[in-house]
Parts: sequence; structure tokens; C-alpha cells
Amino acid sequence: MDNMYQQTYFVEKSAGTFSDSLATYGLAAILDEILAQALGRDNRRRVWIRDIGPCYTVTLEQPLRAEWVEQCSYFPGPAAYVTTRRTESPPANVNVRDVDETWEQFRTYQAARENLRQVSDASDDLRREIEDAQLPHDWAVVTLLGTQQMQALATYNQAVAQWALTRDHFTFNLQTILRMTAAPHVDLEAIVRDWRRTVRVPGVKHELTAIQLLNPHQGKGQNRTKANDLTMVNVSAFWLLEYLKATGLWLAAAPRTVRSDTDRKVYVLAPKDITLSTHRAVFETFSTRLWNETAVKMDCIAALLYTDALLEHSEGAQCDELNFEGYGPEDVVSGFYVVQYKLLSRNAYTAINLAFLGLPEWTGESHSRQDVLDLRKVIHEHREVIERIEEARSDGYNLLLRYRDFVSGQRWYDFFEFACGYGQYAMSRLSKGQRWVPLLTTTSLRRLIMATNKPLAAIVQDPGFQNVAYAIRHSTIIPQSRKARGESTLYDIRYGLGMDLKRKATVRDDFIAALADFMQSYNQENSQVLESRKQQKRRDLRSSDVEAIVRLVDEYGSEVVANLLVAYGYAREPREDAEAD
Repeated sequence: MDNMYQQTYFVEKSAGTFSDSLATYGLAAILDEILAQALGRDNRRRVWIRDIGPCYTVTLEQPLRAEWVEQCSYFPGPAAYVTTRRTESPPANVNVRDVDETWEQFRTYQAARENLRQVSDASDDLRREIEDAQLPHDWAVVTLLGTQQMQALATYNQAVAQWALTRDHFTFNLQTILRMTAAPHVDLEAIVRDWRRTVRVPGVKHELTAIQLLNPHQGKGQNRTKANDLTMVNVSAFWLLEYLKATGLWLAAAPRTVRSDTDRKVYVLAPKDITLSTHRAVFETFSTRLWNETAVKMDCIAALLYTDALLEHSEGAQCDELNFEGYGPEDVVSGFYVVQYKLLSRNAYTAINLAFLGLPEWTGESHSRQDVLDLRKVIHEHREVIERIEEARSDGYNLLLRYRDFVSGQRWYDFFEFACGYGQYAMSRLSKGQRWVPLLTTTSLRRLIMATNKPLAAIVQDPGFQNVAYAIRHSTIIPQSRKARGESTLYDIRYGLGMDLKRKATVRDDFIAALADFMQSYNQENSQVLESRKQQKRRDLRSSDVEAIVRLVDEYGSEVVANLLVAYGYAREPREDAEAD
């Protein structure tokens, strides 16, 4: 028999979708349980999951031993048999989750949350009621599998049942999995033939349908290795491979429903360099906090939430490999495979979009606990802004698209477009009577730039730049906020100032002229208000500020300076807020 007892195992990225990732997490869970039984469940063990390009690897701290596998007792694994009113009774020796019971848990939890919202001072009993009703982090996996239109439950349950039904051949099943993953390229057909010759159990199939829930790249269609026929058939795969994917579904998938729609999205984590134990801890935190949202907004929030969960576990020293000394969260996890399913008929969901959502690469390195805390503040601020954007509006939808491109791809152009557009969006919301709109702060913008684009730091730290951004802020967002609160604005509100500066930024001289015109009219208005009302609540600009902007434009270009000015000008300055109060 092949040399299957080794330290590193491989899952080839043959599909290029989340099915490879699911199989990897499933393999890691199997190996982890073998180690737990062999070394002692309470003893420390590490199972590393890594992305090495064409393959995922699962690496142990020491080579797997034959006796560990041969002496390993049967275990049901993380994949539970899911029951509904229509399913057959589960076989013995499997974990069982019921769809109706899960929905009842959900309704109980929602009722407890609603009770909490309706009281200003919650009692200890009410808080304990919510804690007792807390949903398990994987509840959405149960309800997704139980959705009849997903057409996945029968095949999924068959894979789970076969794991139990072949219990008498459990060691051989483990050995088969090890042979399947012993190298990047194995002769899977030969391995399947060996399994079929050895295991003969009534009702157990060697192949199962490759359901779209586990294999979003496949489905019923004209799929033939040799183009000698044209028939509409389902694609099948070796059942142990499908079982690994089914196991991974419980470890690394976060299914959600798109708000105000019937579409469903499944987020599956793409590992880069993380241990299984750390992944489990962080993913549980993440999945309990991710709730249904509109399609694009949910992508943005998912990326921010998971990054925040990683940083939270790092900050609390809960996972010692997450110290982020010299690297960032994106070096631990690449991001999410995202598949969107649409109900194209009354009977079936169909995968309509396969995408990849990267984690923010603008987090930078963290060299202290304070760095982690500061970074989490930036993420919380971004979440607060994103959550208030209405995706149903065309301007809100476009803003979310820009932000998603930035958060996933670290393209500063997209961020500047978002920041400028959001400034106009906030002004519009305030002008229509909304008393408060969350804004990015200059502090978070500065941290963002210092972490990932340090050449721009010289611009935002320049006193002249800061003074002009101050003038923009006190001509736009600050007077508009005061008006929304019913206070006197004292100064005119300059609608469209940011967009005008961005339009002129493509030509250096036009931008300088437009900015000089604004600065002159800004100072003139200060003088007029001081003369007529004997008040001045904002600083004048000086000639040195003009000179500073011209120098920065000559050094960095008009578009870069304009983008930063608008982003800073429509951001909130905490110190100025305190002065205003």
C-alpha cells in the first residue's frame, strides 16, 4: 500500500472554487481527531492549514503513525445528519441536527432580542434569557441544508450516513482518505477501485452526486470527459471526497440570506496559514456576528467582521500564532469564496455567481496591543459607515461597490471615489432631515494611510493641507450637520464642493484655480460674518496654506492631493467636534 503516513497532506485546487477549501477543512478535522485520540484530547496539538499555490496542505507537528490510524476508534465527525419531516430516520452513530428545532431556536432568540430592544434598562433575567437562547454558530448550515429548493439534503445525508454505515471498515476509510491526499496528484481511480473491492455494504454507493452546494462549479448538464455523447446528467464524485466537503461545510461555511430577497449567499473561508484550532475559534466568533444583509453590503461587512475577529483573538492573546508581528490578517486568511444562489424556478436554487472576496490588505503590521486596538477602531468606524448606506438607492449601491473593491483589492482609487461619494451622500442625508450620519474620522484616515501608503503620509501631515481640509469641512459637512440639528449654520453650505474639486483635479492649473477661488471666498465670508454678526467660528486660511498646496501638487500630482483633500475635508475631526460642543 502507498506510503500514506506522513507529516503533510495535500488537497489539489482542482475546482478553483470553495469545494477545494471545504475538502481541506474536512481533511484537517479528520487528522485532528486522529491526533486527539492518539496523543490525548487535552494535550496541545497543532494542525496547520496552508495555501501553497496549486494546493492546500494540512501539516502536522510530527508525521502520522500507522498505529495511530489503526487504533483510532470510530467518530462521527463534525458533519451532522440533518433531519426534516420528510427525511428518513438517521442511522446509528451519527450526530443529528433537526431543521424544525433549529428554526424554533431562531424564533426564540429573535423574540428575546426584540424584548431587549423594547426596554431601556434590561434586567439580569432578560440578559440571561438572551444568553440561554443564543443560537449555535452553525445554525445557518442546518437551515440551508433543510431548504428544499437547495436540493442538497438527500445526497448530503447519504454521505454522512455512509460514514456510519461503513463503520466496520472505518480504518480502511481513514487509510483511503490518507492515500487520496498523500500527494498533489494521485491516481484517484485506482484508489476508488481498491475501496470498491474492499468495502461491500448494502446500500452504500462508491459515488455520489456532486451537489452544487458543495460543488458550485458543477451541476446537471453536458459534462463528459470524452466528447462522444450529449446527455443531460448529474456529475458524480467519490463519496469520501464528498464526505470531506460535507465535513468542511460545518467548519468553514457561513450561509446567509440576502435581505429583502430570496437569494442566498455562502461564504467559505480560504485559508492561507492558520491552525485548525485558531480557525475554529475565530470563525465561530465571526459567524455569530454576521447577519443577513443586502448583497453588496453583506460582502463588505463579512470582510470587515472576519478581520476584526482575527484581531480580537490576537488582542486577547487567545491564539498565540496571531501576534501579527511583521504581517497582517491577510497573511493568515486570503478571504472568502462567495457563491450566490438564485431561485430561478419554484423548485431549485441555481448558483449564478462565483466570486472571491479578499480580506483588507490595508491593515498593515501590528507591533503592539495598542496597534491592534487602533486598527479595530478603524474597522468599527468603517462598519458603522457601511451599515448606514442604503443599498436600495442607486447612489448607495454604487458606494458599496466602490468600498467592496477597495476593501478586497486595496485599490486606493476606489477608496477615494468612495470617500468623495460618501461625503456627498452624507450631505444629502443630512439635508433631507436626518439628524445624524456616521462619518469617517481624520484619525482613522491617517492610520489607514500610515499602515499601507506611507508616501502619502507627508501630504496629510502638512499643516497647509490640514488647514485647507479644515476649511472644506467647515464649509460643507459641519454647517450641514448643524442645520440638521436645528442650529444656526452661521456660514453658507457649499454643496458640490468636493465633486467640483475632483472634476478639476485632472488638470493641474484648473485645480489650483478652483481651490484658490474657494479659499478666497472662504476668507471673504469669514470677514463678512465677523463684520455683520460680530462672530467668527472658523479659522482663516493664510497665503502659506496656498503655497503648501501648490508645492504638494507639484510633488505628488493634482489628483492625489485633490482626492486626499476631499476625503479629509468630508471626514470628522474629533478635536473639532469637541471644540464645537
